[in-house]
Amino acid sequence: MSIARFTTAFALSLLGAQITSGVAVACENQGKTHSLKFKVDDDGCVLKVKKDSDDADAETINVCETDVVTWKVNGKSKAIVFEGANPFGWTDVDSGFKSNEIQGTVKAGTAGKPPFKYSVKVDGMTCVHDPKIIVQP
Repeated sequence: MSIARFTTAFALSLLGAQITSGVAVACENQGKTHSLKFKVDDDGCVLKVKKDSDDADAETINVCETDVVTWKVNGKSKAIVFEGANPFGWTDVDSGFKSNEIQGTVKAGTAGKPPFKYSVKVDGMTCVHDPKIIVQP
């Protein structure tokens, strides 16, 4: 086996091991927009977070620094509230109540930190679920 072929095979097997083990793979498309929406129950409380484009589950999303995360808000006003620090440039741990859209740009220095867990407040009540944002290195 040639050294070039061996090197390529080794690199591909290492990448495969990282992906299957859950180890983060470096961000390649920084600056991407992640459009999310809420699935709500009859009282307006959020049951699930979904990707806007295909309704896929977005309870956990992987983002890069400089990515934009946008939550589409329908019905009652909502706020995104983080447990402690947030990955955006927000001065508070929450977004404040918004009526149409909540948006944040992932700030530098957040890559590789523990997941940022958040909840959603609806007109003052906190919905019970814990979606999270993971900022990839």
